[in-house]
Amino acid sequence: MKIILRSEARLTERRTPLTPKNAKTLLEAGFDLSVEHSDRRIFPDAEYATAGCEIIPEGSWTTAPAETTILGLKELPEAPAQLTNPFIHFAHLFKEQAGWEAEIERFTKGGGWLYDIEYLTVNRRRVAAFGYWAGWMGAALAAWRQLAGAVGQTGPENGVSGFESRAEVEGILQALAAGHGKKAIVIGAKGRSGQGASEALKLAGYAVTEWDIEETRNLDRVSLLDHNLLVNCVLMTSPGLLLLRPEDLGKGKLRMISDVSCDPFSDFNPLPVYSTPSTWEAPFEALAGGVEITSIDNLPSLLPREASEDFSDLILPTLLAYPDGEAWQAARASFDDAVKRANG
Repeated sequence: MKIILRSEARLTERRTPLTPKNAKTLLEAGFDLSVEHSDRRIFPDAEYATAGCEIIPEGSWTTAPAETTILGLKELPEAPAQLTNPFIHFAHLFKEQAGWEAEIERFTKGGGWLYDIEYLTVNRRRVAAFGYWAGWMGAALAAWRQLAGAVGQTGPENGVSGFESRAEVEGILQALAAGHGKKAIVIGAKGRSGQGASEALKLAGYAVTEWDIEETRNLDRVSLLDHNLLVNCVLMTSPGLLLLRPEDLGKGKLRMISDVSCDPFSDFNPLPVYSTPSTWEAPFEALAGGVEITSIDNLPSLLPREASEDFSDLILPTLLAYPDGEAWQAARASFDDAVKRANG
C-alpha cells in the first residue's frame, strides 16, 4: 500500500495527521510511505527520514500514480483540476458548504475519491479529532486576555501565532493564576473539547463549573451569568439550546466568552450574539455590555505539536487497517452520497 504524506497548502498550517513515530509504525506494518518536503510542518523532514520514510519534493502528490493514496490534513489547493487518487483529509464538503459541488467535480472528473476524516466513524463516532486541543486553546486565550487585562498587562488581543509547545502558554497562564478569584463555566464539559477547556481554566486559577446536557436541559441563565468567563464546547446538530441572547450581554458577572464550537452561521447557533468568527490577527471582538468574545475556527493549529501527536495516535489504528474496516466504508459511503447529491 503506497501512501504519500503531502505538504499542507495553508501557509499557517503546521499540523500533520501523521507523526514520525507513527510513520515508523506504518512502515513496520508493511506500508510504503513517502513524505513530501515541508518547511512549515512542526516535525522536520529529518525526523521522518530517521523513521525510514523517503523524503520527496513538495507537490509530488499531483503526479503520483492513481493507486497511490494521498494523506493530508486540510483542504487541497485549487490545482490540479482533476483528482485521480484516493485522498484522506478534512475537506468540509459533505454538508454542502460553499464550493462543495465544484470540489466534488474534481474527484468525479479524475476518477479519484475522498475519505473525509470527519466521516471516518465506528458506530457513528469519529475515530480521530482535534477537539481536546481546540477546547484547551480556546479557553486559554480567553483566560489570558481576561486576566492580563485585569492587571493592566497586554494579552493576546493584538494577534496570535502558532506556539512551539503547550509549555509556552502554560507559563503565561500560571503567571496570572494566583488569587484572582474568578469563576468560569464550560458548556459541553463531558466531551474532549470541554475536558481540554476545563483543564486550561483550572491551570489559570479559575473555579470551573462544568455543565453538559443534563444541566442545560432546563437552562438556568441567571446561574450561567454569575460566571466571569463562558466557554462553549457544544456541537449543535439541531435547535434547542440558547445559551445567551443579545439582551443578556452585560448582565451578571459575565464579561468574556470563548466559542470553541464557533458556528455563527448555523441556524442552531447557541450564541447568537456575534456574526463572524475571530481571526489570528484579531482574536477578540467587543460586544455590548463590556463583553468580549473569541471564536477562532482553527484553534488546534495554534498548538501544532501537541495537536498532531494526539491526533496521530488516535487515527493510527484506523490507518493500520486501511483500506478495510467500518471506518473506511463509512467515509466512502459519505463520499458516494455527496457525489449523488452533487450530480442530482
